[in-house]
Amino acid sequence: MRTNKLALALFIFIGLTIAGGIDAQSSTLGDITVVITNLRNTDGEILISLYDKAEGFPKDRDAIIRAAAVPPEASGQVTTVFKGLPHGDYAIAVLHDEDNSRGMTFGRFHLPKEGYCFSNNVKVRFKPPKFKKTKFTLDSDNVTQTLRIRY
Repeated sequence: MRTNKLALALFIFIGLTIAGGIDAQSSTLGDITVVITNLRNTDGEILISLYDKAEGFPKDRDAIIRAAAVPPEASGQVTTVFKGLPHGDYAIAVLHDEDNSRGMTFGRFHLPKEGYCFSNNVKVRFKPPKFKKTKFTLDSDNVTQTLRIRY
């Protein structure tokens, strides 16, 4: 008899979860806090792009799932939070858009003139890093990525 009650309770719980009676997703959402450091000035904006897959990272603007444009602070640091994201893998690309062109400005020999960084503080060698190197996992209420702008 006890086995039947346990099976019935399990059946009701699964049925409610599937039907939406119990919020099955609430425990799988979290926030990503992004802290950007080492800003050399307060010109322009800090453009922060969040991606959830390798396709399009980091160049395709259509692949961005969330974005923020934050004015630089005199402290040389900015913070923003992307709220209510499903648990999973993400990558971040950041540009200190000093001239407000909404894109990277290049100088001689096609070298960047503006600051940039990627999640996990991955170093760039001649071309943007792959999603695989920059990805991190959101698997709790909040994950923080502290990133250092490189010039």
